[in-house]
Amino acid sequence: MRHFFLFTALLFVHQCWGIEERYLHTFEQQDGGGNEAIKINIVREKEQTKIPFIDYSHDWLKDYIDNVSYNVDGFFIDAFFSDDIIEDDVNGSRAKVSFFTRRKIGQPVDYKYGISVKLVLPNTDERFNLLLQSSDEDEGERESNPINTVDNVEYSTALRYVFQETERWKVNFDTGVRWGLNPDPFSRLRFRRYAYLDDFRIKATQNFFWSGNDGFGEETKVELNQPLNIDRLIRYSAGAEYLLNNEYFTLNYGMALYHELNSSEVLAYYYRAGGDTVDKVTFNNYGIGIRYRRKVYQNWMFVEVNPELETQSDSEYDITPIIMFSFEALIGIR
Repeated sequence: MRHFFLFTALLFVHQCWGIEERYLHTFEQQDGGGNEAIKINIVREKEQTKIPFIDYSHDWLKDYIDNVSYNVDGFFIDAFFSDDIIEDDVNGSRAKVSFFTRRKIGQPVDYKYGISVKLVLPNTDERFNLLLQSSDEDEGERESNPINTVDNVEYSTALRYVFQETERWKVNFDTGVRWGLNPDPFSRLRFRRYAYLDDFRIKATQNFFWSGNDGFGEETKVELNQPLNIDRLIRYSAGAEYLLNNEYFTLNYGMALYHELNSSEVLAYYYRAGGDTVDKVTFNNYGIGIRYRRKVYQNWMFVEVNPELETQSDSEYDITPIIMFSFEALIGIR
C-alpha cells in the first residue's frame, strides 16, 4: 500500500511539471523567452482638448444632475429643463444662453434670443446675488427676422438679498431696473415654502412686486410634485396674479407628466389652461403638447422640440397647431 501511494505522488508531480513546461514553452515562444525583455504595447487613448471654463460648466452641471437624478423629482426637472434659473432653487452662480423659435401654422416663424445670469457675489456669505435677464419668451413682440431679434432684446438688472434659505423656507428681495426706451424700476419680495408629504412634495410661492409701469401687484403659485416611480413624475400647478391697476386676476393651471427616458433625454406631456376674472372666473386659453429635451453636447448643451395644439376664445376656439424649438447652453460657475 505504501508503494502505491508513493507511485501516485510521483505521477502527480510529473504531470504538474509537464503542465508548467508546456505553459512556459508557450509563453517563451510568443513573448521572446530567454533573457529577452518582454515588451507590452500599451494603446493610449488620445486626450480630448478641453477649454477650462467650459470644462468647469460641464463638471458643475454633470455633478448636479447626477446627484439629483437617482430619482426624478422637482429639483431634477428644474435643473434639466432650466425654465427660469432666476426663480429656481438650484444653488450657485449660473448662466443660460438660449435661442427660441415659434411658429403657428399659417404664420411666419418668430425668433427670440435670451440670456439669464445669476451671480453669487463673493465675500457676502451667499447673501447677495447679481441678476441679469432678458425679456421673457412670453413677453413683448417676437421678431420674424433673427437679426432684428438680437437688436430688440430688452434686459433687466437687479440686486438680490437673501434673507433666509433653509430646507423649507426661502425668502429674498430683489430691486433693479428693466432697461428700454423708458427705464422701468422694479422691486419684488418672494416667499417660498416647501412641504413634504408621503406622496407629494409641495412648493408654494408668494411674490409681492412693484414697477414704475405696472404699479403694485402680487402673484401666487402652487406646485405639487408626485413621483410615480424612479423615472416618472406628475406635476400639478396653479397660479394667480393680481395688479391693482387692472383690478382683476389672471389665472392659470396645468398638469404635466415627466418621463426620464435615459440620462440624456426627458419627455414631458402637458396640459395647460389660462383665464382671468374680468367679468367672472373664465378660462379662455387652452393648450396640450409634448416637450422632448435632450443633451446634445456633454452635459450643458440642450435642444428641445415642443409641438402643441392651442385653442383660445380670440380665435373662436379653433385648434391651432404650434411648433417650438429651442437651443440652450447652461453655464455653471464654481
